[in-house]
Amino acid sequence: MRGATKIFRVFGIDIKIHYSWWLVFIFLSWALTTGFFPLEFPGYTSKEYWFMGVTAALLLFVSVLLHELSHSLVAKARKIKVQNITLFFFGGVAGITDEDMKPSSEFLMAIAGPLFSLVLSGICYLVFRSNINGLLTPIFYYLALINIILAAFNSVPGFPLDGGRAFRAILYAYYKDLKKATKIAVSVGRFFAIFLIIIGVLGLISGAGGLWFILIGGFLYFVAGLSYEQVVLKETLAKISVVDLISKKVSLLDPKMKFTDFVKKQIDSGEEVFIVKDKNFSGILDLRAIGKIPKEMQRTLSIKQVAIPLSKMKVLHQKDNAYTAFKKFEEQGAELLPVMEDSKLLGFVNRKTVMHRLIWSLKYGLEDFTLKKAIKKVVKKAVRKKEKIVKKRTQKGNKKRAKLKS
Repeated sequence: MRGATKIFRVFGIDIKIHYSWWLVFIFLSWALTTGFFPLEFPGYTSKEYWFMGVTAALLLFVSVLLHELSHSLVAKARKIKVQNITLFFFGGVAGITDEDMKPSSEFLMAIAGPLFSLVLSGICYLVFRSNINGLLTPIFYYLALINIILAAFNSVPGFPLDGGRAFRAILYAYYKDLKKATKIAVSVGRFFAIFLIIIGVLGLISGAGGLWFILIGGFLYFVAGLSYEQVVLKETLAKISVVDLISKKVSLLDPKMKFTDFVKKQIDSGEEVFIVKDKNFSGILDLRAIGKIPKEMQRTLSIKQVAIPLSKMKVLHQKDNAYTAFKKFEEQGAELLPVMEDSKLLGFVNRKTVMHRLIWSLKYGLEDFTLKKAIKKVVKKAVRKKEKIVKKRTQKGNKKRAKLKS
């Protein structure tokens, strides 16, 4: 997630905080200090209420972090890679690699969060009932309440909530179709999101307040749709072989060429990515990656000095599909990736080519993605459509002639 800063690492997982987290922390501290604690626990001083508010806000985000850690630790136990956990405006999200995840793994991961929040709520309630300290008692009451709400909210069977992920896992195990399972779970998630938005709007109209419901509902609706699109994207690109995407129209440059000569030669080409290759060097020149180069430096720089060596790039293999390429493009921020096999360079795959094939496949519902076959299928569809139109017009003409004769 962009705008997130790593604060520490635990169990091999990077813990990050998004800048939006600070906005919620400040607002929540103020709301608890001036609203919740004075109403629920009157009789304390202003400083004591501020202590309660700030401490409770911090411990809430610790609760959210532990909630996400429970997902992550189950994932790691199931041999699933976990990259990071990010705390942000609406809570937390675990960066879990869910490629080819089994329904059983997703189900166990999903229910781990709400179950942990439920247990944590019970522990906080026991601490609250023990009345160990005058200032801590209200804080643990709040934590018991908020964690039971967190458990209940996340148990709703609508994607992308934990309950929705568990629901999708059950559907996936039943239908053996991830796309169908996701579509159903997303539909429930969107229905719940709309429900929250309606509650929020009614709250604003009545004066009770409901902005938070509207924001959460809008966020859930957006993420639910995005989740389904990602499944469609993965399913579509996974059918395309990297071999069919190897580009043969990328210009080749000599590593020894001076940058000034390159500019003179390629100024009108409109190309932004080039292959840089000779017997001793292989790499890529990406004009968008190198930024602006001062004129005085251009005279002395060679193409090799500004090119990215293949050794520093993520590599594709013959067996890979377009979804693997798509992920590596996103990870590296590159426009061109090399296809290697047994240390031999087979060619390059361009990001634009991958996106072009994706658009074609989604638009025309193609199963085989070699370009010639794609064009043939599209042409056949167009011909069949035209034949139907001609047939209808002929039938109408025959009917009119029959009426005139009669």
